[in-house]
Amino acid sequence: MGRRLLWALVWLVTPFSALSAGLTVLSPPPRTTVAAGQRFDVQAEAENTAGLFWEVTLDGQPLAGEVKGNRFVAKALSVEKPGTHVLEFRLLQKLGKKGQTQVVASARQEFEAKAWPQGGGRVRHVILFVGDGFGFAHRTAARAFLYGFEGGKSRGFLAMDTLPVQSAMVTASLSGFVTDSAAGAHAFATGTKTANGMMGVFPDTTEDDADNPTVETLPCLLFRTRGVVSGLVSTADLTDATPAAFVAHVADRGEASRIARQFLEEAEPCGVRVLLGGGKKTFSSPDLLPFFAAQGFSQVFSASELETTLQARPRKLLGLFADRHMNSPFDIQKRGDASVVGGYPDQPSLSAMTRAALQVLQENPAGFFLMVEGALIDKQAHMLDAERMLWEVYNLDQALKVALEFAEKTNSDGDPTNDTLVILTADHETGGLVLPGVTDPSRMGTRDQVGTYDRMGFPEAADANGDGYPDNPDPEKKLVLHFGGAPDHFDDFRSQPRPVAPAKAGDDRKVHANPEKDGQTGVLYTGVSEVTVPEHGYAPDRGVHTGVDVPLLALGPGSERLTGVRDNTEIFFAILQALAPKP
Repeated sequence: MGRRLLWALVWLVTPFSALSAGLTVLSPPPRTTVAAGQRFDVQAEAENTAGLFWEVTLDGQPLAGEVKGNRFVAKALSVEKPGTHVLEFRLLQKLGKKGQTQVVASARQEFEAKAWPQGGGRVRHVILFVGDGFGFAHRTAARAFLYGFEGGKSRGFLAMDTLPVQSAMVTASLSGFVTDSAAGAHAFATGTKTANGMMGVFPDTTEDDADNPTVETLPCLLFRTRGVVSGLVSTADLTDATPAAFVAHVADRGEASRIARQFLEEAEPCGVRVLLGGGKKTFSSPDLLPFFAAQGFSQVFSASELETTLQARPRKLLGLFADRHMNSPFDIQKRGDASVVGGYPDQPSLSAMTRAALQVLQENPAGFFLMVEGALIDKQAHMLDAERMLWEVYNLDQALKVALEFAEKTNSDGDPTNDTLVILTADHETGGLVLPGVTDPSRMGTRDQVGTYDRMGFPEAADANGDGYPDNPDPEKKLVLHFGGAPDHFDDFRSQPRPVAPAKAGDDRKVHANPEKDGQTGVLYTGVSEVTVPEHGYAPDRGVHTGVDVPLLALGPGSERLTGVRDNTEIFFAILQALAPKP
């Protein structure tokens, strides 16, 4: 694993130790639940194994594996029987007397296997929407900014407001209360917990990225056992944490080239048929595109090409619409500086990509799994850019409408075995967003620019053309979106022509508010995040993730499993248990 993660992971695995002789269970982690038949690695290590030998059992029966240095490894274990299972590890020493041994160290780890599908399952299609960084306040802000109020009541509601299951989800990772996107998406993709920065693997104590224990992801499990194909759609670079976590196995989410290669290697054995998003530069250095073409992927690089190619009804589809991350609809609609989109002015909307993915995937008779990510909610919240963030919420909501139209057809057609389960949630909240009031145009640039309670009443809002986006990003009486999980920053609550970092590092190795962002027109708001620039890694000059619960919304058969407050790992099992029995 990466050197930057080693300190956290040494701490992380220490509580797994059993007796006092240094035998440590690395995988599975404590309180792990897997799906029946899901593959995962078993690993344990000891401080010193000289003159010792391993004895490992699963539910009292010998477990075959191999010894690598001071570590026992059993690859791709799976258990079909539901319930609690027990792994026991022993290090033994041969005594002088013939055949006699002595236990030097031992450890025990329990894990659970869940049955799937469960009786009454009807689902053949699953569409999971992930609003990266999307919190309850983000949804409230998007609704208020688009529809406004009349008589104290909202003039309208978002598509996501209409889903019958409206719940909350806990987001912590294996290594901390506040998760990152890699560990958050790993929970959706595998039903297990891992450390921040990782996906498809569990933490260990070495610096070698290649030896971490792995766990099978949802697309691979579904295709191997049922022939269900998958699609991954995102407005981020496809090697970014959320889409990558459904296929990749890496201890460092930043290994973009390795992740891109894993997409290529795993696409066929894991049934991945659609990849749409950003990342053209990543997939071209080295150039992997000819190899995707050899696997039968039609390739498109603009919204126009996407529309044209769909007419030929491709069996597989790879779309890369920006060098790295795609642009917010705010910039595609030229609400700010038109040059922000650079050489990619013809980027498809998230709804267009969702519609394209559905067209390709629905041809598979065994069904499909589709993940759709609104990635720029998080990326713009990190920048404390409220308008670009909100425009991505609308982008996500428009894509959800496409999925709901599809679900309406399948769930009402009289066939009880082809239904669709739609889920919308977030990996975490970003920015610590709060909505304290409405701007007072007569007091801009002062601490009184935010009118609280009754002083400014309701924000102005309009969507006269009904396109699902506000007509004006900067009305006079504007909803105030304030980021509490942030560094010191200036804010006048007006949109930026171009994205601007809210803070920057000074010569004193401290982070200070960036005067280039509203320094002349806004108010200095004191932040709560760290100010010291670390020796290695990034300066803390952006908004941060928070540990608050996030929305969990669902519709369709099986959605009842997601009522109440749920852990992020439960998404994985709710999907599996909702599936119709194999024909």
